[in-house]
Amino acid sequence: MAGSDTRQAAGPGSCRFAAGRLLPLLDSFEKEIGGVREGKDIEYIHRMRVASRRLRAALPLFSSCFAPGDYQAWMQELKKITRALGEARDTDVQLDFLRSYAKKIRKNGGNGEAADRMRAALAAEIGIFIHRLGRKRSVLQDHVTAALDGLGKSGALPAMRAAFLGLAVPAGKTKRGPPATGIPGTAADRIALRIEEFLSFEPYLADPDAITEHHAMRIAAKKLRYTIEVYGPVYRLSLKKPLRRVKKVQEILGDIHDCDVWIDTLAKMIVRQRTRPRPGIVTEKGVHTLTGIRLFLHDREKQRRVLHRRMLQYWNSLLRVDAWQELRSSLVSGVRTGFLPRKPEEAGAVRAAVGVLMAQSPDHQVHEMQVTRLALALFDQMAPIHHLGRHERLILEHAGLLHDIGWKFGQRAHSSRGREMILSEESLPFTLPDRIVIALIVRSHRRAIAPESDALYPCLSRAEQETARTLSAILRVADGLDYLHSSVVADVRITITPERVLIAVTPEQGADLERARALVKADLMRTVFSREVMVP
Repeated sequence: MAGSDTRQAAGPGSCRFAAGRLLPLLDSFEKEIGGVREGKDIEYIHRMRVASRRLRAALPLFSSCFAPGDYQAWMQELKKITRALGEARDTDVQLDFLRSYAKKIRKNGGNGEAADRMRAALAAEIGIFIHRLGRKRSVLQDHVTAALDGLGKSGALPAMRAAFLGLAVPAGKTKRGPPATGIPGTAADRIALRIEEFLSFEPYLADPDAITEHHAMRIAAKKLRYTIEVYGPVYRLSLKKPLRRVKKVQEILGDIHDCDVWIDTLAKMIVRQRTRPRPGIVTEKGVHTLTGIRLFLHDREKQRRVLHRRMLQYWNSLLRVDAWQELRSSLVSGVRTGFLPRKPEEAGAVRAAVGVLMAQSPDHQVHEMQVTRLALALFDQMAPIHHLGRHERLILEHAGLLHDIGWKFGQRAHSSRGREMILSEESLPFTLPDRIVIALIVRSHRRAIAPESDALYPCLSRAEQETARTLSAILRVADGLDYLHSSVVADVRITITPERVLIAVTPEQGADLERARALVKADLMRTVFSREVMVP
């Protein structure tokens, strides 16, 4: 489906939720414009930069609620303004630090003539930096103003406001509509992926020289924080406790990064200084001396070591209370009632909702029903070793009927597409754990993808994880038994011994390719049941 739009359209409940999250962010951004233009108070640009970042982080989460061309144009404009604001804000932060640092130097008198000379050299160095950065900030203010002018001419802000308002419930209507039951699955997925990305940098945290990884971890923490903030209303207490923890990690890593920026700048200046024939780097405010630069560099390196120790202490305190697993579990168990199905639906209603979703890829319905029939036959005959019940059988049935719905967007990555559709579809009346288990089974039905490789897997309870693995193993084999989508296999007979699972198919002739493919896809079944699997 090259060149086609492969985004799953968001439901009305999800888009109403989007409006409720995006409009306040746009308000926060727009109300700072006047103060930023004046350039007299650095807090205006700080707040506007944060608002622009939050808006840029939130908008992609709801991109399917908007026309692709509009969304892409808005993101481009936001990227431009965020870049201009970022350069100015970074300079503001450096200037604020230098001014506070200069005051600290002046207060620390005494300790002898040699110490006074060193303080004087360091104070002179700081003064030169303040002057240079002040001039730079004046130039950057012009860049910010130009970026704001460009944003105004683009018409992006009023266009976004109109689009956001269009998603909301029309004025005068009190009916909120059905609960946005597709949001919890999507929210859990997005936050879980951010957690996985964030924690991928944990192995580098203890290494004080892993500067690049510490910076990347700070960015990952920021993205995780913003994603939690967007979906906070979905959860009880808005996930405030984990949000505070992520924010503190981000802040400490941010302070470490500030030190790294200074260390890199000063180290380069020392190299330049050592290769110059004159004794210093001359500026209109004074002369950068090797002594002053070295003193400043030593101070920033020392502060980085202090901050790194603080980061490790705080991180270890989070590990002791299992903070990240607590957050993952909350993504499933902490959903507010208003975002859940109002009451369990009868079997007929569930089947009807599943049928509507199946109808979006009509060419695969015969295959989906064949695979479901074979999977249920495998499930029933393997009951002595999987010990699952009627509810799990229903989960397997729904997963079988939905396992190829991702073909709506073409063959490529159809299992991942199907997973996304199941997580976000508002018409499915599943509980959130069941929805996630079904999504994991669908994703795992092809190739060598195991449920435990999914970011949502750790969010489930141990029992739910085992259910996902067991049912995935069964569906994979059933899918292999209809490899050509020709319904060749009429029946299966299972023989179970302590060492193996023997799967015989009927008819015995004409299904060689299906048997071979089922054997390949039995890898997960071998692991789950600790038995050799044979399909003779």
